Amino acid sequence: MAEMGDKTQLATLALGARFDSMSAVTAGTTIGMLVADGLAVFAGDRLTAIVPMRTVRWIAASLFFAFGAAAIAGILRIL
Repeated sequence: MAEMGDKTQLATLALGARFDSMSAVTAGTTIGMLVADGLAVFAGDRLTAIVPMRTVRWIAASLFFAFGAAAIAGILRIL
Protein backbone atom coordinates (compact mmCIF):
# COMPACT_ATOMS: atom_id res chain seq x y z
CA MET A 1 0.00 0.00 0.00
CA ALA A 2 2.94 2.36 0.58
CA GLU A 3 3.70 2.42 -3.15
CA MET A 4 0.17 3.32 -4.23
CA GLY A 5 0.00 6.52 -6.22
CA ASP A 6 3.68 6.98 -7.04
CA LYS A 7 4.60 8.61 -10.36
CA THR A 8 5.26 5.29 -12.09
CA GLN A 9 1.81 3.96 -11.28
CA LEU A 10 0.16 7.21 -12.31
CA ALA A 11 2.02 7.14 -15.63
CA THR A 12 0.94 3.53 -16.17
CA LEU A 13 -2.64 4.52 -15.38
CA ALA A 14 -2.47 7.33 -17.96
CA LEU A 15 -1.00 5.02 -20.60
CA GLY A 16 -3.67 2.42 -19.87
CA ALA A 17 -6.37 5.04 -20.32
CA ARG A 18 -4.90 6.30 -23.59
CA PHE A 19 -4.09 3.02 -25.34
CA ASP A 20 -6.44 0.09 -25.84
CA SER A 21 -3.86 -2.69 -25.45
CA MET A 22 -3.68 -3.61 -21.78
CA SER A 23 -1.04 -6.28 -22.44
CA ALA A 24 1.24 -3.86 -24.36
CA VAL A 25 0.98 -1.20 -21.63
CA THR A 26 1.64 -3.78 -18.92
CA ALA A 27 4.60 -5.29 -20.79
CA GLY A 28 6.09 -1.90 -21.65
CA THR A 29 5.87 -0.46 -18.15
CA THR A 30 7.12 -3.69 -16.58
CA ILE A 31 10.12 -3.92 -18.91
CA GLY A 32 10.87 -0.23 -18.33
CA MET A 33 10.91 -0.71 -14.55
CA LEU A 34 13.05 -3.84 -14.84
CA VAL A 35 15.61 -1.98 -16.94
CA ALA A 36 15.67 1.03 -14.59
CA ASP A 37 15.92 -1.16 -11.47
CA GLY A 38 18.52 -3.39 -13.09
CA LEU A 39 20.72 -0.40 -13.86
CA ALA A 40 20.35 0.83 -10.28
CA VAL A 41 21.33 -2.58 -8.88
CA PHE A 42 24.30 -2.80 -11.26
CA ALA A 43 25.49 0.72 -10.38
CA GLY A 44 25.02 0.05 -6.66
CA ASP A 45 27.06 -3.14 -6.88
CA ARG A 46 29.88 -1.32 -8.66
CA LEU A 47 29.72 1.63 -6.25
CA THR A 48 30.04 -0.55 -3.16
CA ALA A 49 33.08 -2.23 -4.71
CA ILE A 50 34.78 1.19 -4.67
CA VAL A 51 33.20 2.99 -1.70
CA PRO A 52 32.64 1.33 1.70
CA MET A 53 29.00 0.55 2.51
CA ARG A 54 29.16 2.68 5.66
CA THR A 55 30.04 5.72 3.52
CA VAL A 56 27.23 4.93 1.06
CA ARG A 57 24.76 4.79 3.97
CA TRP A 58 25.96 8.14 5.34
CA ILE A 59 25.65 9.77 1.91
CA ALA A 60 22.15 8.32 1.41
CA ALA A 61 21.05 9.44 4.87
CA SER A 62 22.43 12.93 4.25
CA LEU A 63 20.59 13.19 0.93
CA PHE A 64 17.31 12.05 2.50
CA PHE A 65 17.77 14.62 5.28
CA ALA A 66 18.59 17.40 2.78
CA PHE A 67 15.59 16.57 0.58
CA GLY A 68 13.32 16.44 3.63
CA ALA A 69 14.63 19.77 4.95
CA ALA A 70 14.17 21.35 1.51
CA ALA A 71 10.59 20.04 1.33
CA ILE A 72 9.78 21.39 4.80
CA ALA A 73 11.37 24.74 3.92
CA GLY A 74 9.28 24.89 0.75
CA ILE A 75 6.09 24.18 2.67
CA LEU A 76 6.91 26.77 5.32
CA ARG A 77 7.64 29.36 2.62
CA ILE A 78 4.17 28.77 1.13
CA LEU A 79 2.50 29.25 4.52
